[in-house]
Amino acid sequence: MPTFFPCSQVAMYRETMRQSLENLVQPLLQAQNFELVELQLQQRKGQWFIRVFADAEGGISLDDCRRLSLEIGQVCEAENLFETAYILEVSSPGLDRPLRTPRDFQRQCQHLVKVFLREPLMGKTQYSGRVAAVTEAHLVLHVPPATPLAIPLPQIDHGVVELEFK
Repeated sequence: MPTFFPCSQVAMYRETMRQSLENLVQPLLQAQNFELVELQLQQRKGQWFIRVFADAEGGISLDDCRRLSLEIGQVCEAENLFETAYILEVSSPGLDRPLRTPRDFQRQCQHLVKVFLREPLMGKTQYSGRVAAVTEAHLVLHVPPATPLAIPLPQIDHGVVELEFK
């Protein structure tokens, strides 16, 4: 017989499960020089749906994703993390991956990005420009025709790489 929880308990349970899964996946990826970009955990029709987005400095191949999927699945089974059926998907974050961490922005140095802010800076919540630098406290963008713009990192919700066609 299914157990029913109030919505807040379901959300807490899902977050606890997500954190437990992240604690298992993170070291496994790091040991192989992969970075955990994002971990999504949803429950659909009585089973868990797990999406692991991983990346590496030189990118991630389909073969890497297949191998990581097998290893993550084995760890989940060994730890008996899920009592019900689950679907596990491991993939690259893709070209349109959100930029969220200082390291994400550092990788895009000299590339064109669009940055979305949590609150307005000089009256705007979006800026496009080339990543000039990333410091401990700021993302510096070259926003033509103005001088470089320093955006406080805590004010950034996320960014995306803008494709350039030459």
